[in-house]
Amino acid sequence: MTLYGAGASSVIWWQGWAGWLGAAVWGLITFALGVSGVMQLVSIRNFSGTSGPARGFDRVLARKIGAVIGIYAVAEGVSAVTLHAFRQDALIFPIAVAIAGAHFWVFARVLGTWEYYVTGILDCLIVAITLIATNPRSMVGSMSSWIFYPLLGCGAALLITAGLMLLESRSALKRLGHAEGAPAQQGRGCRLRRVPIPIQERRCRPPREIRRP
Repeated sequence: MTLYGAGASSVIWWQGWAGWLGAAVWGLITFALGVSGVMQLVSIRNFSGTSGPARGFDRVLARKIGAVIGIYAVAEGVSAVTLHAFRQDALIFPIAVAIAGAHFWVFARVLGTWEYYVTGILDCLIVAITLIATNPRSMVGSMSSWIFYPLLGCGAALLITAGLMLLESRSALKRLGHAEGAPAQQGRGCRLRRVPIPIQERRCRPPREIRRP
C-alpha cells in the first residue's frame, strides 16, 4: 500500500518548484510509513511467540479474489472503450479511479479488511470533487487536472490506508506481546516452597513379595 500510494501521489512533482512544500510533505510521509513498515516486519520476524498450525490454502477465498480482480479488469476496459466511443476521453481516467474505488469496497467485504472501505470512499470522493470543481481543459503543470487530482487523491487514499493498517497491526503486536509476557511474569512471581518430608517416609519400603500361582 505504501509503495502504491507513493507511486501514485508522486505526481505532485509535476507542479514543479511551485509545489515544493507538497513534495516535501509527500517525501516525509512516504519515508515515515516505509520505516514503520520495515520495523513492524522486523518485530514480527523476531517475535518469540509460538506460531499456530499452518493454515491451508483457501480455494474459496482465492476464487473470490480472482473473480473480483477479473470483474474489475473487465469493467475498466468496458468503461474506457465506451467513453472513447462517445468521444468522452477526458472522463476515462477519472472513471477508472472511481471503478478502482468501488472494487476496494468489494475487497473490503471479501477480505474482511475495513481499511479498504476508507480507500474506496476517498477514491470516489476525490473523483466527484474533481469533476464538479475543475475543468477538463485546466492544467496542473503539463498535466490535465482531470488526471492530476484523481491520481494524487488516489495516492493519498492509499497512503492513509497504509497508515491505518500499520496502526492496527501495531496494536495487534502489542496484544500478542502482553499475552506472551503474562505467563512468564506469573512464573517469576511464584515461589516454590520446600515441604519437609518426614524421615520415616524417606526410607524405602521393601518390595512386596510376588506370589506365584
